[in-house]
Amino acid sequence: MQSRDGVPQAVHDFVSFDGGVRARGYLQQPDRYRFWRGVIDETPRISRGAGLSYAGASFLADGLSVSHRWFDRVLDFDTGRSVVEVETGITLYALHRFLSARGLYLPVQPGHGRISVGGCIAADVHGKNQTRDGTFINQVEEVTLVHPAHGTLQLSPQRDGELFRLTCGGYGLTGHIVRARLRACAAPIPWVEIRAAPFSSAEQGFNCLREAARNADFSYTWHDMSTAGAGFGEGFLIQGTFVSQDRAPATTPGLSEAPVLSADGRARLPVSLLNRLSTRMLNFFYRWQQRFARNGEVVALADALFPTHKAQAYFQFFGAAGFREYQAILPHAAATNYVDAIHGYLREKPLPITLSSAKFFAGSRDLLRYTGDGISLALNMPAGADADMFMAFLDQRMIELGGIPNIIKDSRLPRAVVDVCYPEADRFREALRAFDSKRLFRSDLSERLKL
Repeated sequence: MQSRDGVPQAVHDFVSFDGGVRARGYLQQPDRYRFWRGVIDETPRISRGAGLSYAGASFLADGLSVSHRWFDRVLDFDTGRSVVEVETGITLYALHRFLSARGLYLPVQPGHGRISVGGCIAADVHGKNQTRDGTFINQVEEVTLVHPAHGTLQLSPQRDGELFRLTCGGYGLTGHIVRARLRACAAPIPWVEIRAAPFSSAEQGFNCLREAARNADFSYTWHDMSTAGAGFGEGFLIQGTFVSQDRAPATTPGLSEAPVLSADGRARLPVSLLNRLSTRMLNFFYRWQQRFARNGEVVALADALFPTHKAQAYFQFFGAAGFREYQAILPHAAATNYVDAIHGYLREKPLPITLSSAKFFAGSRDLLRYTGDGISLALNMPAGADADMFMAFLDQRMIELGGIPNIIKDSRLPRAVVDVCYPEADRFREALRAFDSKRLFRSDLSERLKL
């Protein structure tokens, strides 16, 4: 245990949530605002929220990770405008409880409530209906950024908009995001009706998804890719809409704590339980579950926003070796070709695809944000040499079809792929160096991609 700026730091072994990256560095957990105003030396550092990034975005070998876990309060709330100011160590679920009590919610949220607001800003995450709601930046009114060379900066789309855009979706590389003002939306009722409609092919699912994204509050597909035979790509369109008052339960949904999720907890099992046979069984069980939602199932809003809470054992099934996720946006005209390529590969080289899910995306590409027009398709698989070969194949096929990969979801994504798929990658690098010539804020992700 050493000390820096009066705050203890300790040697810590870090691991990405997918298990793909490990590094030994230093962890510091300040709990006073004077820390942000202190003199900071030039040791490479990065902010750390919940530590749930798949891509090693909050640590660096021999670097310093500064945890925001003790900065987790709601600081202010504008009732008239439904704008809440928070410290960025607050979890999504804690913020949801605060907003829910006031009839509000954040439409753009990832699937687990233990993720921090700061992490969502840094990765500019998407939610359950990107077409309608955009990405996390669309609900951020202002952020407070701390950088030793620049002091404390208040950033918004109107005030230093370029740096604001570099920070939201900048993977924590512009400095410590310590506070944020977020714009919430009215939740008409704290209950959502979930419907699952079957489809017989990936192409049919994508076509259904287009319509659902216009009309539903939540929409995504689930595809069965556990077998390369007949039925490959079939699945369910999942739609969620706020229920009418007459269909809502008479009670108010309870809001207990979100279940604990961590990289260490995910890797508790020594071996993976997921192979081709068990994956087929897992998918059979999921199909069986969906029978309840075919005619409509009413669930609490929190369950619709954070579906992983009730399924997080899924991640533990991968064991200590971990898993890999490949998520990419494919142009609408190319999405079916991409699935056909996946089908062809798996016929020749079978590999258990444990999860396949798609969302309909719309928007303009910008810097290194994961956005644009197309179908966003995510694939999960057990980690290993076979997965690495498959992902290298997906890199090539995605490039040929004009897609873009999700940087935050892939711990092995090469710089060469990012540079081809993100035309503004060099502009991001140039803007980052113009702001921080010494490149004080760094992570495993930034070193791998030379950001």
